[in-house]
Amino acid sequence: MNQIPNQLPFDDIRSLVHELPDMDAEAANRFTAQSRPAADRTTETGRWMAGWQANARPAIRRPVVVLFAASHSVSSALDQELQADQVAELVAEVQARAGPVARACQRAELGLKVFELAPELPVEDFSRTATMQETDCAATIAYGMEATADGCDLLVVRGMAAGGQASTTAMTAALLGKEASIDELRNPAEAEFVDRALATHKSHLQSPLELLRRLGGRESAAIAGAMLAARMQRVPVILDGSQAVCVALVLQGLRPGIAEHCMVSCHDLHLDSARLCKALGRPLLLSGRYAEHDGTSGALAASLVKDVMSVVAEG
Repeated sequence: MNQIPNQLPFDDIRSLVHELPDMDAEAANRFTAQSRPAADRTTETGRWMAGWQANARPAIRRPVVVLFAASHSVSSALDQELQADQVAELVAEVQARAGPVARACQRAELGLKVFELAPELPVEDFSRTATMQETDCAATIAYGMEATADGCDLLVVRGMAAGGQASTTAMTAALLGKEASIDELRNPAEAEFVDRALATHKSHLQSPLELLRRLGGRESAAIAGAMLAARMQRVPVILDGSQAVCVALVLQGLRPGIAEHCMVSCHDLHLDSARLCKALGRPLLLSGRYAEHDGTSGALAASLVKDVMSVVAEG
């Protein structure tokens, strides 16, 4: 009797990636044909929305900002990092519908959700071992897919994690290499963690999902799941923060163009922000750099897209 080989936790993710739909070029072309002829950002954004909604007359009726809260054990050793108590405060603000991101969402009529990924239980030190087991990482990716469960037509995703900056630095170094001009500006303690992580995991970093589970945290895995679910459901995505951009770049290793349904809110203060955005190659919606951690910049970017679509609809 032939035996069916055991499925590994990541096998379902890899299979899903190859089933993801592409942009509806016909809808995008119809939108372009009926819109203003200038090749400006308004037309570009409208075409993006039309192609991914598969609707020549795209609309935004249920936009939502989703935050994934988690923590890394390395944060306690890095003074410049967001800390666990600060994450808890941000979560409490969002749940109370207080703070900048809640006000920005209220003004722009955006939904707002926060997914708590056990921030009180930090993942392992990525410089010494994998942050997650494969089963845990796959389960968290699946949990992140719940971001679209209630229905939406524009999704903003952001990680909000203690130690998330250092995790992003490590993933970026694995993806793009270390850049001396940037590394000289880093916190020496963070650089030490990253160097040790690259040495610890060097034989596993060619696999995108292995890179994610070894150097990323629960928030990164959940962002990946949200991105994949949105693509499957033809929901355009705004990536907010360098961590979300980095996760998109990781997923590109599974399938080129996997982030074509995404735009980026803006640059943040992470030292790798510019080169991550350049490597991903997706448009930025806001100019300048934003320092907040709570998704306010993503909400502002979503508000801009809503305004653009209103102009398009009126035109």
